[in-house]
Amino acid sequence: MVVGGDASLSSGAQTSSPGWATASEIDSFLQKERADLKLSGLAVVVISQRSIIFERGYGDAAPEGPAVTLNTPFVLGSTSKQLTGLAVQQLIAQGRLSLDDTVGELLSSLGGKTSRLGGVTVRQLLSHQSGISTNAGTADEFDLAPAFTSLRRETIHLLTSTQEATPGRKFVYSNGNYTLLGAIIEALTGQPFEDALRTLVTRPLGLNTTTSDLALARSHGLAVGHYTWFGAIDSTTPGPRWPMGAPSAYTTSSVADLARLVLADLGKRSGINQAVLTAAQAPLTTVNKYSKYASGWYVRSFWQLHDYNKNYDDPQLPLIYEHDGDTARETSYLAFSPDLGFGVVVLSSTGLGTDTGRFGDFTERLLHTIVGTQSAPRVVEPIVAAAPVIMVVLPLLQLGSAIFLAASFRGPRGSRISRWIPRVAAALVTLVTVIVAFLVVPAQTHQPLLDRAWWAGVPDLATSVAMSLLFVAASLVVAIMGTVRILRSPRDPSSEI
Repeated sequence: MVVGGDASLSSGAQTSSPGWATASEIDSFLQKERADLKLSGLAVVVISQRSIIFERGYGDAAPEGPAVTLNTPFVLGSTSKQLTGLAVQQLIAQGRLSLDDTVGELLSSLGGKTSRLGGVTVRQLLSHQSGISTNAGTADEFDLAPAFTSLRRETIHLLTSTQEATPGRKFVYSNGNYTLLGAIIEALTGQPFEDALRTLVTRPLGLNTTTSDLALARSHGLAVGHYTWFGAIDSTTPGPRWPMGAPSAYTTSSVADLARLVLADLGKRSGINQAVLTAAQAPLTTVNKYSKYASGWYVRSFWQLHDYNKNYDDPQLPLIYEHDGDTARETSYLAFSPDLGFGVVVLSSTGLGTDTGRFGDFTERLLHTIVGTQSAPRVVEPIVAAAPVIMVVLPLLQLGSAIFLAASFRGPRGSRISRWIPRVAAALVTLVTVIVAFLVVPAQTHQPLLDRAWWAGVPDLATSVAMSLLFVAASLVVAIMGTVRILRSPRDPSSEI
């Protein structure tokens, strides 16, 4: 076993399943991947046969600060949903809530009865079938300067939002579903979400560092979020972390705590009744032909047990429960397979940037490495691979064209051809910039250009686009002023030659 700065979470003999990777092999893989992906802080736990076979922290939790340990808390992102879902299942087991209770009944004091979402059930919230759009669930939570930050105000706002789909018709992943569940937990318990989470989940499971209170998390040594600017420069970069996002994205935890959660899901005795954990694992809806969704868990076949994920539809494959998380400055991944007694916890303090698939590909390769199978080579879209270069070159090219254009109006008039070359070049560069800014970027990020949550998520791309558009404006000003100057100056017949 490899341990990074902390005592082991388990005792007894540590053996992996036959054919699976050893602790040293997992460590070698993680060291290489961390360097390749520029993951600043990283903590990983691997469980096999319901015993921990690997646990280690890498990097520092803060600049010139302590090293990452098994107890270092990270902001989780969407893996916060497992904790909220478990709290809901606890309330159901206590007879205080049912899957068929509606938002109108549960949140009547916040306008639930008159809301478009009044008929949405707890089951539909847990399974992302309320119809709340993805954007409605992230617009405020990931905004750099939201109009309000409390769970109460965000709930009222969501209750008045338009729906993307009719409730119960289809799976539409949205943080808004778990925001409403957080408000329901508060309404039923009469406690702030943090206190209810402690009573229902963290204390029964013996979780020591898990909290939705960011001030408390900082006192525990919360890992500082990082961003890799232009795919090359790793830097601590502030990101949004708002109280209303705690039930869906901004709860914090450590790999030590989450390993205890996974071990409880694998059947290890805990302060939460196994029937509650089983209920939280029960699929509530179908996502697609590959997976279903439970209370904060995607459920699918563990196809990484085959080389290159072949025979993914093999009915003999065991199930794996998993979820990833992304806050734009942190990433996380949880998975477990009850039939194999297998589990993995991955926490990182580095955001995804423009290559949004890189962390998912990393955890895919990690699963293959652990179980001893081959993963397919990663395929990156050309535009994603070229994004760091484009982000640097585009504003420089636009600035250069503006300077070249200005020089063409100030210098000797010359021939018609020589006068028009810089103007045509500037027009082409400007056209490319506008297409990239208003068509390519929104298509790739799936968010409108003026969405402030998008600016927070990819600050290097946002900076590049902003500078490019600023230089476009400068080019237009230069072109207008130069044209006016030409129109006002006397014509020189020799320049027409």
